[in-house]
Amino acid sequence: MSQNNTFNRLKKSSTVFFGLILGLLVSSDVLAECALAEGYKLPNGVVFDEHCEFDGELAPVIKGSKYGFIDKQGVIKIPTQYDFPIAFVEGLASVHKDNLSGYINMQGEVIIPLKYSLTYPFEDGLAVVGVDNRRGVIDKQGQIIIPIMYDDLMGFNEGLSAVENEGKYGYIDINNKLVIPYEYDSTISFTEGLAAVEKNEKFGFIDRLNNIVIPIEYYSVTWFSGGLAVVNNDDKFMIINRSNQVVKELDYAMVFPFINGLALVYDNGKHGFIDKNGDVAIELDYDDIPFIDPFKDGTAYVKKDGEWFYINRQGKRVEKKF
Repeated sequence: MSQNNTFNRLKKSSTVFFGLILGLLVSSDVLAECALAEGYKLPNGVVFDEHCEFDGELAPVIKGSKYGFIDKQGVIKIPTQYDFPIAFVEGLASVHKDNLSGYINMQGEVIIPLKYSLTYPFEDGLAVVGVDNRRGVIDKQGQIIIPIMYDDLMGFNEGLSAVENEGKYGYIDINNKLVIPYEYDSTISFTEGLAAVEKNEKFGFIDRLNNIVIPIEYYSVTWFSGGLAVVNNDDKFMIINRSNQVVKELDYAMVFPFINGLALVYDNGKHGFIDKNGDVAIELDYDDIPFIDPFKDGTAYVKKDGEWFYINRQGKRVEKKF
């Protein structure tokens, strides 16, 4: 899962888990991970976007209050003219200008006109878009795949998308057929064949046939990754497996979902990582670690004693070349 897709999933997820970690996620003062090729500098007055990532050759930058895109040699390839961009995903970037959103290619050409009130990055050739307070799905040609008719729509994963209608969530397939009825208060996307759902302020998991696989009894849950999920009951975090067996009880203030085999944990103002057994993999020595796909390339971006740098999966500091 790419950095953009992880963050996108969080943004489109409802309160199942996101509400708990939102404060930590957005309060991070992390600067962009972006860096130019060695020996090159940013043009005067240009800075990297704080959520910047090079996708292939380009990354978002800011000049004044406007956004554009730069290459690794410090050449602005797409002028700083947009109110807000989302980095290139699958060759297209979502851009926002004059209260409208659309998509451009890496040459800066408008591929899908700026006519939507919101746009999300493409995933597997499809993107969630909105007009006013309704959402639907388009393809890369701008053709409407799912009508813009839903109060909320999270995007397809494993062939299904959660949708909201009149305050309740269900799931549709790619043909816009309702396959799981509107009966849940919130949901997140299917992963590993299971989806987290909420009823009456409690959370559990269903399968694609709407069978309750893990009872709806938890205060919060994350999605499954590698056969494991993090749940919370009575202010106690636990790792569970698909049979709802407790792998380990955890004594941390916050435990994030497993990504790339490790879970970010937070306690007493410090961050670190645990492994799938719940054991400490990287000590809680860091002042900040962004929860955006850590170790996607074998490294994580961390802050300690006022300095940002990279560590590997063994917790050793490493130099990362861009």
